[in-house]
Amino acid sequence: MKYDVIIIGGDQRDAEFGLQYLKAGKTVCLIAEGGIIGSPQARAAYAKAGGIILMADKVEKVDVNPDGTVDSLRTANLGATPLKADLYILASGRFVAGGLKSDMTHVWEPIFGADVQFAEDPESWCKEDFFAPQPFESFGVKTDNDGHVLKEGKPIANLIAMGSIIAKQ
Repeated sequence: MKYDVIIIGGDQRDAEFGLQYLKAGKTVCLIAEGGIIGSPQARAAYAKAGGIILMADKVEKVDVNPDGTVDSLRTANLGATPLKADLYILASGRFVAGGLKSDMTHVWEPIFGADVQFAEDPESWCKEDFFAPQPFESFGVKTDNDGHVLKEGKPIANLIAMGSIIAKQ
């Protein structure tokens, strides 16, 4: 299956992201693992504009071209059927939505293996005051100035990040 844009979602604004591209005449597929894709009005507008939603699906494999760009994705529900796009958007949220994973010493982005900005010392990830802003809230994927996701310090030309998955400076 081929689209102009594939959005890997998990955040509240994914239908709004997709709708912007649909209004620009693009074909859009939204992969929503968590099933949280904005307001009912945004979902209805997205669907009415021709957007495809793969609800409760999950990217399981990423096929990469020799130049490091994303070639295609494969999901749990579609199995061996590749999903291809000219542009991929990582909008998977952070920890609660599953866009970032962590153990006691490391934080990672599980779909593309993107570079993640996080404090090296796990003792500094949280503050004792539960209601204070927590340092881990700034963790996220690294991007270049144009929003391209970085992997091993290099931008992936056809993968951008949007929303809360992006590291806060």
